[in-house]
Amino acid sequence: MPGNANKINMTAGLYKAFAHESIAVTDTAQSFTAATYTTGGEKAKRAVITIETAQIRYTYDGTTPTSSIGHLCNPFDVITLIGSDNITNFRAIRAGSTNATIKVTYEN
Repeated sequence: MPGNANKINMTAGLYKAFAHESIAVTDTAQSFTAATYTTGGEKAKRAVITIETAQIRYTYDGTTPTSSIGHLCNPFDVITLIGSDNITNFRAIRAGSTNATIKVTYEN
């Protein structure tokens, strides 16, 4: 849509948010922090991720991403992961020479 290139639509509130973290995505594949996405012995059912500052590549099937393997995301992109296995298996790496930051909210 012309004029709406940076518009992001987001649905919030279907799940209850219980934790948040900020992760630096470097040239080594990063994962979520298990102690953060687990509450009361139960893993999060959904994770909402926003990409900040630089491109990343990510996987959520257990494959380790590289600068050329995985889904490519740009700053301001939003990823919604559903399912505790997908959250556990999520990995991200920077796509270029600049580190990125991702913000993650965990929900049940």
